[in-house]
Amino acid sequence: MSPAVMPNPFVFVRIRFVHFHYTDNRAGSPMYYVALLLKGNAKIVSSKTTLEIHPGDVFFIPKQLPYQSYWSGQEEIEFLSYGFLQTQARESLRFGLQVVDCGEALKREIAQIPTEGTTPGCEALSRFYGVLARILPALQKSSPFSRRDEIVQQAQNYISAHPECTVSEIARACYISTPYLHQLFREKIGCGPNQFRLQLKCQRGIEYLMTTDKTVEEISGLAGFCSPAHFRRQLKLQTGLTPRQIRKSNGF
Repeated sequence: MSPAVMPNPFVFVRIRFVHFHYTDNRAGSPMYYVALLLKGNAKIVSSKTTLEIHPGDVFFIPKQLPYQSYWSGQEEIEFLSYGFLQTQARESLRFGLQVVDCGEALKREIAQIPTEGTTPGCEALSRFYGVLARILPALQKSSPFSRRDEIVQQAQNYISAHPECTVSEIARACYISTPYLHQLFREKIGCGPNQFRLQLKCQRGIEYLMTTDKTVEEISGLAGFCSPAHFRRQLKLQTGLTPRQIRKSNGF
């Protein structure tokens, strides 16, 4: 009987993309991650959170979280990623996806942790655990899923299933008023229902661009846009890139 293969407990890497990159982690994050974005911008989308990340931000991704990420930049996108499977500290790591509020000194310490792949040495581990001990108290624990969270989730699911619905139709489906729907969306995800719908359509369009050879005309219809021109315009606003640039950045 062959011995079981144990997963690597650490993955410390410097990651670079050019212009744009899409990552599908809807199966769930394989590790906990502490990361520092050096260049470019990112958007990480989970069922409860849409996280906007900018250069200089430190962010935390919990293990087993299903999410999709969208990375964009005028030139190079670069970030430091420190993945770990578990910690022996007494903290349970019941924390949600978030940008970590930490000072410039701590960010410099994070940037000095060697990125040595799956076999970090003693110095890298020592620096990492020193940083992690200071980050954990700054992390916000996942809040209980409230009734308002449930309403927003219900509305998001309705928009996903009915991309051409009106805001009043969404509100009726959730048994709330239209003004209250707008209030909840801005409070919970930082934008209105219509803007969320456009973001969702763009995300669908990006997935088709990255995973199929369908034409832009076909994709614009599949993603729910009224025309290829509208799709191109919204994609440019969301990512700063054209469909061709997105495909080229992924080697398609």
